[in-house]
Amino acid sequence: MLLYHNYLTILLLLLATSVMATKSEFNYEIGKRVLDLLREYTDAPSKVLEFLSNYREKNAFPHGLEPQDRDIFFQLGDTLLTANPRLLLFYALENGAFAGNQRSPTFAHYREPGESGYRLDGPVHMEKLQKHLDSCIDENGRQVPCLLGPGESYIECIDNCTSLQRCPDEDSQQDCSAVERAEERSLCESNTKWCISYATRSIPLSDDSPKRGYIPFTFYCIDINGLPTQTPGENAELGADGLGNCYHDDGITPVNRQVSGDYAYCGGEGIICNNTFLGGFTSGNYDPRYRPWYIATKQKQVPNWSEPYEFYTHNIGITFSRPIHSIDEEGKTVFAGVLASDYSLDGIASFLTENYDRSDAIVTIVEEAEPNYVIASSTGIAGVRKVLIEDNSKPCTEENDRDRCMGVRIPISDMNGNNLEELISTAYSKQKDRLFPESELIPVRVDHDDFRGVYASHTIGFETKETGISWRIMIMCPVPVQDDDTIMPGDSMFQLLITSVSAGFLVCSTLLVHFIRNRREKEIIASDWRFTGVFLVGCALLNLACLSYIGQNTNATCLARMWVIHFFFVFALTPLFVKTYRLYKLTGVGSIIPRRQTISNARTVLMAMPFLAVEVLILLVFTFVDPNKVENILVYDESNMRHHVICSHDTWAFFTVQVIYQGGLVFVGCLLAYKTRNMRKEYRDNQQLLLTMYNIALVGSVIIVVLNAAERFQATTRVFITIGILWVTVFSSCVFVVPKLLLIRSRKLNPVEEDEPARRTWSIVGNVTNSIPRIGRRVSYHYSQNSNSFGDQSEEDDDITGSSGKKIRACFIKQPMKQPMKQPMDAIQETRNSPDDDALSEISRTGEHLSKGKDSSELTKTDKFSTSGSMSKSSSCSS
Repeated sequence: MLLYHNYLTILLLLLATSVMATKSEFNYEIGKRVLDLLREYTDAPSKVLEFLSNYREKNAFPHGLEPQDRDIFFQLGDTLLTANPRLLLFYALENGAFAGNQRSPTFAHYREPGESGYRLDGPVHMEKLQKHLDSCIDENGRQVPCLLGPGESYIECIDNCTSLQRCPDEDSQQDCSAVERAEERSLCESNTKWCISYATRSIPLSDDSPKRGYIPFTFYCIDINGLPTQTPGENAELGADGLGNCYHDDGITPVNRQVSGDYAYCGGEGIICNNTFLGGFTSGNYDPRYRPWYIATKQKQVPNWSEPYEFYTHNIGITFSRPIHSIDEEGKTVFAGVLASDYSLDGIASFLTENYDRSDAIVTIVEEAEPNYVIASSTGIAGVRKVLIEDNSKPCTEENDRDRCMGVRIPISDMNGNNLEELISTAYSKQKDRLFPESELIPVRVDHDDFRGVYASHTIGFETKETGISWRIMIMCPVPVQDDDTIMPGDSMFQLLITSVSAGFLVCSTLLVHFIRNRREKEIIASDWRFTGVFLVGCALLNLACLSYIGQNTNATCLARMWVIHFFFVFALTPLFVKTYRLYKLTGVGSIIPRRQTISNARTVLMAMPFLAVEVLILLVFTFVDPNKVENILVYDESNMRHHVICSHDTWAFFTVQVIYQGGLVFVGCLLAYKTRNMRKEYRDNQQLLLTMYNIALVGSVIIVVLNAAERFQATTRVFITIGILWVTVFSSCVFVVPKLLLIRSRKLNPVEEDEPARRTWSIVGNVTNSIPRIGRRVSYHYSQNSNSFGDQSEEDDDITGSSGKKIRACFIKQPMKQPMKQPMDAIQETRNSPDDDALSEISRTGEHLSKGKDSSELTKTDKFSTSGSMSKSSSCSS
């Protein structure tokens, strides 16, 4: 029998390990690649600007980046942007000069030096400023006056922008005269920077304020060499690979500008030229000196990254800036301007989209500082919304004038425009609540039409002390729901489960039918066929209960499985338990004071009710306190992850209670079956009970150990349990029924001849002495073949009457013998000589009752009796 159980254990272990969890790998490499690319992305501006600064310091720009060097800078910048197409390169000087270029789209821009905000009715240099007033154009290329509107800013010089003061940085503010040592004082003075004094003003909102003009900021079409052009067929079109024509903003009117004047680009000193605005397709008001990136660099006097801000184009971006200096006649280090490189957040989003648009992963970059503004996302979601200036709740459309629009940054908590935005916002919120764990994946549930499942999120910090950037990169990967957590028609697990359930139900049902048909055979009468039949019914129903494992995991199906599996297990186990318990009580095993007992079938049924009631009570309590319900879990180990939709309890309480209760029933049943093991096999089922209880305990232990030791899907677990139930029910049913059926078949194939006289002679084996201590007890039995019953009589009734009407008197004294016998009833030798076979057989049964499960060595007969109708006493029973 142990061999068969070893086979079962091997079978269940093979099943447990044959279908292991298919793991979906979380791509941590995405975060590492994004981190490396961001470092490269942010390192590129510093390297390019360092090159330009060194190039200028070596006097490679003949005029020190003054307007005459504009075209040289355009060409050099265009060459540098070939390797760094996402950059926008430009420089700005303290005199207001501003030049730069970019790729994707490809264009250049330039502003003449000078201060905007000049009054049109002022007496100063009216003719000199007039050239700027007439150099603006609209989207169709028509000339319009360059006038500041209400609220617009301009620069106003202090002392004609000639006086110097210490720059606001820490080194410049140090009082070098207080330094005693000459070397340290010299170093202090060399670190001191000097800045020109001017102030930023704004046009009043009142309509009666004087009109003021500005110096326009012009955008240029450029050719393949990076120089401004308006020649047809030479323009490096906006974002196009080929060449084309240069058009104004309307996209229709060709650019053909030839504005003459003594502009600074011409060389100054009154030199007139007409190519200052050649190729200029649009213009606007822009002075770099009151822009945030310029002001911050002037204050810090070191390379730095700006906070994200609204660009002139109403996009949101960041700027890397590097200060440039000049040495004046007095040897002072004078702040001359800023070399800068812009990164539009749209550009970062484009970078992410290009790399991860076709990937299942979602990459989002968010500012660490509150309110956690979105930098960019691989989904194409912009970190800024363009809205109308007069009403921020309304989006800015293409029909709106650009001057009426502004960009508004979006905190990640406000991203709720669609399902994808809501998903990103929720994932970041969960990461933030968990303090961005680096070694943990955090799931977020998705229940939308386009995707239902779970995304696993992971974050990496991106921070550079030199630039002051502190961002959080969040990577989200979808984790598809594992199909192997459910058993559905068509699955391989479905076929295995149906086969197991069908086999178990058919075997148990077939054995039940044969058992009921033969219930009047004496081999079955003595084994309480009613309770064995109920056990077989429970086995069949327990197999059918496994059909509840089929279907999706929902709250209803999870709860139903909790009820049917556990209830029918106890339903099948209870008849065995009470049957073993009744046998234990009737034999009086373990009782110090024996007493007469009668336990009827009705009473036994009542004994079974509390066990079922306790199980129902447990199920009812946990239905409301901790029900078996659907749970979404994300299982991961390093880079492996799986999304399971399973049936689960919130705590281990239900499992613990069921193991204690059901395991306790099995354990006590095994103990009781063991204590009643010595009864003769013809008239009791104790060996079958012992084997069955042992079988249930062993298989249950194997299932619990294997399920907790191995890793698998819940569908595999359910099939594993179903096969265990199949084995337990079929094995137990066969143990109870098959031997009985074989005995019946054997008896019918070899019947006892009816005319053969049946005679028995009983005699006492062994010597009886008068020294037997008087510690025994006297018990007598009465058998009636007519009533087919056998019961206890009082102590005063010393007669045993057989069917022949003959009386037999017997006395049994409980005392160990010097030589043990082989079987309890081997103390009586029998020879067929009377028709009282059944009665004497019942005596053997009751002899076992008297033995109370003890060894035959504990029995001694004190009388001799035979079938002659009389009995000779060798000692008195009255002792």
